[in-house]
Amino acid sequence: MNKVLIPAIAILFVNIIAGLVLSVYPLANMLYTSAAIIVNTLLVVMLFALGAERTHRLSLGMLFLFASIIEFGSGLVAPSSVKDNWWIILFAIFTAVEGVLSYLAIHYKKQS
Repeated sequence: MNKVLIPAIAILFVNIIAGLVLSVYPLANMLYTSAAIIVNTLLVVMLFALGAERTHRLSLGMLFLFASIIEFGSGLVAPSSVKDNWWIILFAIFTAVEGVLSYLAIHYKKQS
């Protein structure tokens, strides 16, 4: 689990520092990308903590990594306003799908 937490915390730290220091990186976009990092990290940690099978952790971890890269990249260019923001809808859809997949992986683990 430390292999997930340490890089995620480092990336989150760099993202927050960049958001606070760079004037071309709006605060709203920094919050969007930070939310994407935190949510995807928590979902992967949940797979480890609640005992999903190793193959499920690996495959879902790769899927969540791909989704978080999409969320992060789109969060960089997302509009700063909350009204009529399609990024928030995209983020909610990705998070809902990832949550359902995590639940299924944990729920259907082998009972050994």
